Amino acid sequence: MKIKNIKYLLVLVLLNFGCNDEFMDRFPPDKVNDANYWKTPGDLRTFANQFYPDLITSGNWTKDNMTDNQAPANRIAFVWNEYVVPASGGNWGKSDWADIRSCNFFLQRYQTVEGDPEEIGRYVGEVKFFRAWYYFDKVRMFGDVPWLNQDLNIDSEELFIERTSRKTVVDSILQDLDDAIGQLPETSGEERLTKYAAQAFKSRVALYEGTWRKYHNLGDFEGLLQQAVGASQEVINSGMFELYTTGNPQKDYNDLFVMDDLAGNKEAIMFKRYTEDLLMHNRVRQLGEAGSGFTKDFVDTYLDINGLPISISNVYEGESVSDYLREFRNRDPRMRQTVYTPDQPYHITDDGEIQYQHAPQFDNGMTFTGYRIYKMFSPTQRDFEYQRNTIDEFIFRYAEVLLNFAEAKAELGELTQQDLDDSINLLRERAGMPGLTPNVGFVDPDWPAWEVSISALLNEIRRERRIELAAEGFRFDDLMRWSAGRLLENPETYLGALDPETAEFRVLYPGRNRVWIDKLYLYPIPSQEIALNPNISQNPGWTP
Repeated sequence: MKIKNIKYLLVLVLLNFGCNDEFMDRFPPDKVNDANYWKTPGDLRTFANQFYPDLITSGNWTKDNMTDNQAPANRIAFVWNEYVVPASGGNWGKSDWADIRSCNFFLQRYQTVEGDPEEIGRYVGEVKFFRAWYYFDKVRMFGDVPWLNQDLNIDSEELFIERTSRKTVVDSILQDLDDAIGQLPETSGEERLTKYAAQAFKSRVALYEGTWRKYHNLGDFEGLLQQAVGASQEVINSGMFELYTTGNPQKDYNDLFVMDDLAGNKEAIMFKRYTEDLLMHNRVRQLGEAGSGFTKDFVDTYLDINGLPISISNVYEGESVSDYLREFRNRDPRMRQTVYTPDQPYHITDDGEIQYQHAPQFDNGMTFTGYRIYKMFSPTQRDFEYQRNTIDEFIFRYAEVLLNFAEAKAELGELTQQDLDDSINLLRERAGMPGLTPNVGFVDPDWPAWEVSISALLNEIRRERRIELAAEGFRFDDLMRWSAGRLLENPETYLGALDPETAEFRVLYPGRNRVWIDKLYLYPIPSQEIALNPNISQNPGWTP
């Protein structure tokens, strides 16, 4: 390929990155002419652009369909133990490693570029971040995976190596992130990666792996939890970020997720900008036709307005066949800002007419459980139009960092009242809820059946995380790292709202009982991949 054609194609990559959110094709690294391409920092920037479309969160709410938070009309085969070992693909096929190969391709060639070392370093930091991003996805799915730091050819011997231990892979991921943190700038006016975005991701990775090791009895977890604390503190101590609030706990939380422009919002460590006719998405339309909804188990998690579980509350009114709003009264204000209630706008026409929906509804195409998802949903006509949504989305949100910090400190047995005031209690203050103390002061009779016992303080931190991050796609990873898959056996995790017609809670999958099998903590490796490389072993419990 001639160099003019290479640069023309790379320009198209850049334009697609800026204008088409569904652009997922990668510039094939083996088509780059090494002798002519790696010349300027602009070459590095353009190459790095191909990875940015993967930083997207608008569809993350669907990930919670695999958890105790949400139940879809069509049950998810994996968490119902109906998943079979795929023959090929399964996130392990050749194309599934292409992004990692592209990162390695870059990292083996950028050294020939001449120019400002700081600018060059920035793009090296971006690509190291993305290699960590892709590898973390592999570890979460499969555990041990081959660590590859070179771009390989079809006949490379490294293609047939054994799986590298997850400990070694995670150490390499964290090293990539440390390198990125040292090379990325503190701020970016272009929605590109910064050192604080990398710190936020590092806090997520270190907390995930630290708690995975602790609750899956792998040992050697304290250092990871300390890294999670350290990464979180770097973000907190920067003074650059804070929770969004106008002082209105009845609407601030909901408003946060339906903003057209997150520029200047200090809760956004990193966000994705959408612009009319240039880059748009379909989240609101999808939520309106979700075919899913929150579960009874999730709804009952919300505390009362005094900070007590509903099981011991003296202000919780309970459910009512004739009054759907009754169970929402005197509860954490985030509940009504997350779960739709019929006194809130569901549709606002272009001429300003406000329309409301009856609740609960049990519609397989919209709200399967009766508890409609209202978080991240906008009632305006414009936002509901197909693929015309321009609401910006968070890539890394400061609230998550605060939760990571508090949980890691609590897991280490080091959480103080000041730590709580600097993290969990900021979230509660925004919501108009009482603060949390290290001595929780109550025992919840409906304590979750955690497989590994924890303190009352950790239980409340997990509750806070579940509520604050609802429908953001974190819950499945949380259950996996806590070794808490058996919580999915609770029938209330597939139970819906009180049905006025039967005066009973809607049973979502009649005649079905969910049974957790520990093999589900990891996905299987496709059978053809094992056949091609006999050095690769299958994950425990999975057979062809």
